[in-house]
Amino acid sequence: MLTFGSSTLVDLLSWIVVLTLGFKALATIILLTVKQEVRDQPGWGSVLWWATKIAPIIAVPCGIWIAWLQRQTDLMWVFVALMVFVVIAVPTKVRHRRARMAHRTFAKPPGRG
Repeated sequence: MLTFGSSTLVDLLSWIVVLTLGFKALATIILLTVKQEVRDQPGWGSVLWWATKIAPIIAVPCGIWIAWLQRQTDLMWVFVALMVFVVIAVPTKVRHRRARMAHRTFAKPPGRG
């Protein structure tokens, strides 16, 4: 399905899929090595956390487009199902993170930064 030349639209889309999912995997590995509090603070932890959520939103439609261009309808429907999962899971995880951060903000005792 994926091709890695440099001349066609499928090649470009293939590189986008591989680079975004590779970045997601790298960000996930880094985030798994730090505490959750570090992930939620502004800075690199937050950027990496967001990268793990944005990458599938970019990669999966590219996979759908590749399957459509290559007329692989079975694979296209697999990617459509994956996109439905991403559309549900990503906003859910964002809401959980916001609630967790808000709870931490309100749970701090007065006078402690």
